[in-house]
Amino acid sequence: MAIVDFIIAVPLIIWSISAPNWYYYTTWIAIFTVAVLAMCEGIYLLLTDSTVYKGQLQSVMKYYYRIAIPMALVCLSLSIFILGRAYIGPIADISNCESGQQLSVSCVVNNPEDLSVTPDNQFIIVSEFGGSKPLTQMGVGSLALVNVKTKRRVPLPIIYADNIWGDGRCEKNAQSPLGPHGIDLVTRDDGRYQLAVVNHMAHESIEMFELVALEQEPQEQAEDIERINQWGLVWRGCAVAPKGNFINDLSLLKDGSLFVSHMYDYDFSTTDFLTHAITKQDTGYVMHWDQQNGFSQVTGTEGAQPNGIAYDEERGLLYVAFNLSDRVVVIDLDRAETLHSFSLNAPDNLVLKDGSLWVTNLDHEIVDALSCENSSPCTLPFTVTQLDAATLKQLSSWSFILEPFGLPTVALPLGNEVLIGSFHADRLAFFNLGAEASD
Repeated sequence: MAIVDFIIAVPLIIWSISAPNWYYYTTWIAIFTVAVLAMCEGIYLLLTDSTVYKGQLQSVMKYYYRIAIPMALVCLSLSIFILGRAYIGPIADISNCESGQQLSVSCVVNNPEDLSVTPDNQFIIVSEFGGSKPLTQMGVGSLALVNVKTKRRVPLPIIYADNIWGDGRCEKNAQSPLGPHGIDLVTRDDGRYQLAVVNHMAHESIEMFELVALEQEPQEQAEDIERINQWGLVWRGCAVAPKGNFINDLSLLKDGSLFVSHMYDYDFSTTDFLTHAITKQDTGYVMHWDQQNGFSQVTGTEGAQPNGIAYDEERGLLYVAFNLSDRVVVIDLDRAETLHSFSLNAPDNLVLKDGSLWVTNLDHEIVDALSCENSSPCTLPFTVTQLDAATLKQLSSWSFILEPFGLPTVALPLGNEVLIGSFHADRLAFFNLGAEASD
């Protein structure tokens, strides 16, 4: 029995303490503790006379239920705690907006939930998230424009025109509130640039904008003055989501149609969210929209909180991140068949670029975020992962802990950098692709 204890304990101890910052995570602490107890039991068995522990074993059997029931309750409580809390490490105060050892930051935007790059690769369009229920309060946000090189915010003018790209019934003007969530930018078949934005204010809708180049203005550079394009938006329409749908992210097609993720029912509560986070039951699906047929459910896309989506129009493949069931999948829409799946905790938005799929995920659980509810941003640990788009095999990953950023939603590769957005931060984060990847 002692040898069995040692065979179990030693590998578990080595495994747990080899994890980076293992002492900050309840799972690794629990594994380490169980292994140490097994080691202690083995040592006790070797050093104690057999008649002694046989007598103790008889006492345990005699009062079995008096011992077993309290121990079972203790184990159950610990299991629930580990499910709810993953990270118990420090939460740093980073209100001074200084870059960290791995991540650089630029505090020029608020809650940059989703990002798209302009056609000239000179600017980032930012969806400044206003919140969505049930975990955050619904509020007004905006769209912003950030210079890629300087990481400074520049004006993004928006004018409102006729509804020609939407459903024909939806109307908005400059006074209409905007609560942006997921965004996507595509070059249409007619050569124009279309930006679509999920909007939570007034009603669930998808706002259609045309991205247009404005008159060029000089911009200060490190050594000289270079003239580059400035951009503006023209509202071209919107489409109202069916009643009861609560949408998150979208992926545009060249003909102006799109796929959009329906997370869960509009009246989904916090209790529902926490319950489904444990049970992994289906809460939503992906919808397709076009001007002729409106919204329709896409077969084979059901899952626990569909979040980020990306569509490969050439191959007919749809990528979906199921936030509550902790997986990213690729679906062949012609066959309504899931081809590949990759598991990671709470994946969010997806970026499909150059044969790779980029995704962020949390290295903590939902309850952990309550420890920094009133701070922005929250410095909880997270990971950025690069997957092979064809197989969903991991190519690289970068893990961040105790950095001046947290609660990530999107990772956008651009040149030698990766820009990161968040649903709860007053900044953008970015790192160099030459940074050492984690295992």
